[in-house]
Amino acid sequence: MKKNSLIASTGALIVFVMMALAPSSASAASLAAPAPTGYAVDRSAVPACHVTPKSGVSGVNVRLRANDDSTRLGIIQPGQQAPAACEATSGGSYTACGGTSDWWVQVKWDGRTGYVAQLCVDWYSS
Repeated sequence: MKKNSLIASTGALIVFVMMALAPSSASAASLAAPAPTGYAVDRSAVPACHVTPKSGVSGVNVRLRANDDSTRLGIIQPGQQAPAACEATSGGSYTACGGTSDWWVQVKWDGRTGYVAQLCVDWYSS
């Protein structure tokens, strides 16, 4: 086989293998394991992130709305975690946990939707 022909064949093989291994416009959700037959699963209800109080923070207030004056729904204690949105929401300004910000994280706490000050939590994706 000639050198140029060998190079072309090898290149074509590499492209073929790469195309076979690369997912085609598949989203992360479509790559998740399928639900067992006979069961419907709403994956949008499964939280992909969670929050926990930062080290040294004695507890984080969960507020009804994204502002400091809103009703407190509860407190996330050190060692506890709450399912959370994976993006922050702009709300009322607050000064806490060593800084000032207007960024809040939406959480589920005690069966309700609330907000915690982003500066006071460590935020993880599952």
